Amino acid sequence: MNNIENISFPAKDVSILLIEENKEDVRIISEYLKKSTKINASLKIVDRIKKAKTILFYEKFDIVLVDLKVEGITPEELFDTLGKNNLSIPYIVITDERDEDVGIFAVKEGAQDYLVRSELSERILRRTILYSLERHEILESLYKTTIKDELTGLYNRRGLYTLGEQQIQLSKRHDDDIFVFFLDLDGMKEINDTLGHEFGDKALISTANVIHKSFRNTDILSRIGGDEFVILAVKAQYEFIPVMIERIKEYIIEENNSNDSYQISLSIGVSRIDLSDESPLDEAIKKADKEMYKSKTANKKNRK
Repeated sequence: MNNIENISFPAKDVSILLIEENKEDVRIISEYLKKSTKINASLKIVDRIKKAKTILFYEKFDIVLVDLKVEGITPEELFDTLGKNNLSIPYIVITDERDEDVGIFAVKEGAQDYLVRSELSERILRRTILYSLERHEILESLYKTTIKDELTGLYNRRGLYTLGEQQIQLSKRHDDDIFVFFLDLDGMKEINDTLGHEFGDKALISTANVIHKSFRNTDILSRIGGDEFVILAVKAQYEFIPVMIERIKEYIIEENNSNDSYQISLSIGVSRIDLSDESPLDEAIKKADKEMYKSKTANKKNRK
């Protein structure tokens, strides 16, 4: 019979970004992390949220520790910076005892946990970090199963609307443009009828490959059902839309050249999200859908 007391886990390598302006708190947290036998911490320290944003853009961290007193930041601002898509980096907030309610609110807004400064110890810090990392990993895995299309790996309709609505709120604050691309796989029924549904699935995967190559990592790529795909091109510029469409067509040719069983063709419609609309995303998708049908009609005439 195994003795549970003999179970031992190796120290976990953890890269940590600490956002803290109080030098004494920096010293204490640094010492606790050095003492820990369960965490091999790689620690980077900044004293402003703006600096943290810049560093997070260029560097990858496992977790962020942030003092809510830095620059008077709010949980809402933290969620905007660190938790925009629910799959971003996990973060833990540090509060004073009298502000514990703020810590609880921060957790509701997206933080993994909170630490009360007066109760901080090596054990509590280590346990909170390790627990937060494990919890984030579980939640991330579960979340992905609800917003991802199993066949293509793109976001599903739920994922599109979840991330799309969040991106729209960000765009309203920063006055950025978002364009909606509505793509429909031409001749899907013919592929299914002549080659079978297995090849129909392969055609959908080929389309997803084209989409991955054609758009940026910051764009939101989705399959909303059947043979329909919607992409939100974030911070895109109107004058580059024709270039983006040509890029899609080039990757379609490349994909078709590598496949002898079937050929894919896409009908494409584009619209700009009007942030002043009552339902910006719905309205833009409808407009792009209409433009796509114009393209599909033209494609049918060209195939005759």
